[in-house]
Parts: sequence; structure tokens; C-alpha cells
Amino acid sequence: MSAVPLLDSVWLVGSGTHPDALTDPHDCHCYLIWDGAGGLLVDTGTGLGTRRWLAAVAEVCDPRALTGAVLTHYHADHAGGAAAARAAGIPLLAGAETAEALATGDEVRTSLAVARTAGVYPDGYRLAPATVDRVLAGGDTIAAGGLRVEVVAAPGHCDGHLVLLLSTGGRTMLFSGDCLFAGGRVSIQALHDCRLDRYAETVIGLAGRDVDTLLPGHGPFVLDAARPDIQAAARSFRRLVPPPNVLQPD
Repeated sequence: MSAVPLLDSVWLVGSGTHPDALTDPHDCHCYLIWDGAGGLLVDTGTGLGTRRWLAAVAEVCDPRALTGAVLTHYHADHAGGAAAARAAGIPLLAGAETAEALATGDEVRTSLAVARTAGVYPDGYRLAPATVDRVLAGGDTIAAGGLRVEVVAAPGHCDGHLVLLLSTGGRTMLFSGDCLFAGGRVSIQALHDCRLDRYAETVIGLAGRDVDTLLPGHGPFVLDAARPDIQAAARSFRRLVPPPNVLQPD
């Protein structure tokens, strides 16, 4: 595997499905933002593929030169590699809920315990505790070299979920974690903190943003003209009907 260039200043460095960036089948997409002077990692996967994504990052830049790794939320496929990232010299940035859950490796709050029982993760997999270096909130801005990344609160898929907006090269990119996916899909699970009312508020709010590119935590990217995908999900929520669930087959 290697770093896969997607757009100016953005690479895919880890994934559970992309053949050229495969780190571990249980990982989410992990993105690298780098402008030649600084950058960010978006999500850290489970930790099962950390060695591979660190090598991919190193093809582009020194991992220790990054401002940090932003965790969109505390589910293990996105944040399980946080401790390993920090051990490699990459500071961790996350919302308060994620920071609190990772501090103790709370497998109930993060739903890892029930997901492991359901067969989503291997029997022996555990969430490594990690200390977050900077706690983020909606409205914050993160400096990464000459780039500025906006943090947007996006609860619904789970409590404390964040998404990121990056405007560069004449386009605005949405790093959506597990909030939004190609085709206007969402990720609804039978978990304690998946809240449809808050999900609706989040998606309707994002539909009002001028987004060109959708870079989700799983599945296909929408590199151009992503706004219709986001608006489709918002229209469904406005009708009080959940959009199509990415977790269910067509």
C-alpha cells in the first residue's frame, strides 16, 4: 500500500477497503492533509493497521511535523489507533466526549463492547487508552501549515461527532467521518447514542454549506459536485424520514 493522492493537499493513507491504501479490514478511511509546510491526519483507524498508515504518511511528510491527528469520533475504527499515533509523536485532537472516552479506553461508552459481541471486531481486540492533547469544539479552527481547517459539531451518528471543512485550491472539502456518505447516505446503528433528531439537525445544517468534495470515513469519495448528495440526505430528514442507511445493502 502507499499514500493515494486524491486532491491538492489531500491523500488517503489508510483504509479498510481501498485496495491501494489498505491498512486493516477493520479500519476507516484515514486522510492526510499536507501543504508542504504542515498538515493534519484525519482519524487513526483501529490501531491494527497503524504501522502501514504511518509508512504511508512518511511517503509524504515526517509524521512528527503534523499539527496532529483529528479524531472525528470515538468509535474504534476511527479512534482505536489514537494511542499508537501519539506514541509515534503525533498529538491528538478530539471533541470532549471522545477525549473523555479515550482517557480510560471506555468500551461501553464507545460501543466497542457491543460491536465486538456482534462480530464487528475480532474477539481479542481492545481499545487502548489515549490522552488527547487538544480538546476541540464546533467553531474552532486548526492551523496546519498555511491551511486552516474548520471544526463543525456533527452529533447524530454518535455523541460528540465532529466533521472538518477545508477550503483550498478553489474548493471546499468536507471530511465527514461517519456523518455523511456518497449518495446522501447516513450511518444509523442500534446504539445508545445514535440520535436521529440530532442527526437531522446536523445534516440539514451541513446542507447549507457550500461543499464541493465529500470525503467520508468509508466507501466512495465524491470529489466533485458533492452538494447534491448532502442536500438529498437533508431533504429526507426534513420529511422526517431517515435517509438511506449505508450499513444496509440496496
